Amino acid sequence: MKLITDEEKRAHNRSVLHGGLKGLALGTCLSIGIYAMAPRHYPRIFSLPWSIRTAIFVIPPAFAASVNGELCSNEFDYDMYSSEASQRRLLAEHRRWEGLTTSEKIVESVSSRKYLIITGLWAASMWGSWHYVNKDPLLTKTQKFVTARMYAQFLTVGLLLGSIGLSMWEENINKNKKKIEFNPDDEALEEVLSQKS
Repeated sequence: MKLITDEEKRAHNRSVLHGGLKGLALGTCLSIGIYAMAPRHYPRIFSLPWSIRTAIFVIPPAFAASVNGELCSNEFDYDMYSSEASQRRLLAEHRRWEGLTTSEKIVESVSSRKYLIITGLWAASMWGSWHYVNKDPLLTKTQKFVTARMYAQFLTVGLLLGSIGLSMWEENINKNKKKIEFNPDDEALEEVLSQKS
């Protein structure tokens, strides 16, 4: 039985926390979707007691957070203890992350997910602009669609310009900092050599 170090424990906790937060976000979106669709398809849901309505809202986020946290824990264990090279790589990445300031962590997190964020905000802007334009009784459906698309395109161009600015800012911050370079071929070669000896 191997005793884990405090650094390994912190890296594992961070992995589980990130997985749990992703599951929580997914489950919350699912709950909001259920309550958004319920008035049309299941209007009786709002006549149920508060305890049942609360359970309907709370169960998807709690379930998704616990399941995704467990999956991330298993994935971390597999990556951490499959070979010494992968263990060193994970711990080096964890040390690098711990050494960043809060603003650098935020910039790196946003930068690594910028296209996902842009896509999500584009979809939200499309829905919001359609909801706003759909209130106008004088426009036809086609005119409403075109107007909503134009609003969404305007917001998307702003988001893309913001992502370019974020990339430039991140590049200026990381000019003098050396990033950990990872080559999968080096890890595979090191793993094969460690098995031979």
